[in-house]
Amino acid sequence: MRSLFFLWFVAVLTGQARAQIMQDQATQQLASQVLQNVYLLQYSTAESLTERIYTRYPTHPVYPFLKAYIISWENFPLTKQKNAYPTYEKHLNSCVTLSLAMLKKNSADVEGIFFAMMGYSLLALHESESGDFMSSVGYGRKAFTYMKKGFDLSHVLPDFHFSTGLYKYYADQYPQTHPIAKPVMAFFPDGNRQEGLQKLFLASQISQFSRVESLLYLCSIYAKYEQNPYTALDSAYKLVTLYPQHPFFWLKYTEHLVALGRYAEAELCYPKYQTRTETVYAIGANALKGIVQEKYYKNFAQAKLAYREATQYEVYDTRYSQDYVAFAYTGLGRIAHQEGNPKMAREYYKKAQKIAEYESLKREIKEYLKN
Repeated sequence: MRSLFFLWFVAVLTGQARAQIMQDQATQQLASQVLQNVYLLQYSTAESLTERIYTRYPTHPVYPFLKAYIISWENFPLTKQKNAYPTYEKHLNSCVTLSLAMLKKNSADVEGIFFAMMGYSLLALHESESGDFMSSVGYGRKAFTYMKKGFDLSHVLPDFHFSTGLYKYYADQYPQTHPIAKPVMAFFPDGNRQEGLQKLFLASQISQFSRVESLLYLCSIYAKYEQNPYTALDSAYKLVTLYPQHPFFWLKYTEHLVALGRYAEAELCYPKYQTRTETVYAIGANALKGIVQEKYYKNFAQAKLAYREATQYEVYDTRYSQDYVAFAYTGLGRIAHQEGNPKMAREYYKKAQKIAEYESLKREIKEYLKN
């Protein structure tokens, strides 16, 4: 059901033509500075700048949306189990309420359309990831009402290339790899993978506020579904060049280096994130280290240790950590087979199969289990 939402649209922040903030260049600049400070891990500065926006526009949805955005990165990866989530949810609900008030006055208000879409989309995403199907569908339907309107607004605001690109891509791709979604997607407009990629690329080039999110999605899409690690690496390189302090961007960059067999370069990236204590970094770092030990050094003992470290967590976020867990289980399967234990290998591969999203990984698992 995540295909209905695709909705980590988090970096698109301000408004559009004939709206208050669009006419206020100083406030637009403040919002841009908020984003820059978030990606540079300067959260207190981002908070101070957001409060300055509030003094100018206390009833505009940009303020609660920015507050939610800062919380999401400061507590990255944010899940409903974290203590910060209720505050995050409160800000998103406020964003929706203020957006709907704008649309009540003017149903064509582009800022109202955008922030209503964003608030509902992110609420839908978190409900989906927490397993609350009915709540996620409810929010998703509301989000899509406004998302459709955004399809025709990219000429007004280039950032709409981002949301439209995500929809166009996943509406085509997701039902192909998740057939269970096909009956649901029959009620939605058709997608187009190539058009979606083109729009995401445009957003990464010309959008004011969604550049980073566009690059993150391009990393994921080209690695998982398009099986083009070179383009994925290119997007990740842009991220670490723009924001060299951000550990998650370096983790993604390392992942794509590993996928291309550039193991020595990947090892040089370890210090950028290996001291982080969040689960996503512990899982990701160990999964990638395991691959390097297995395939570069042929040190299966060290590889097993790393893979087991990556798979020891009973609770982890599905959006960012699950792929690395799948990498680790697959690696354990390869080593078990190498050590002459096909029964154990099949058990590991089956565990990976339940959660794998990368097409290359699913193909490897399928081939092994078939034989």
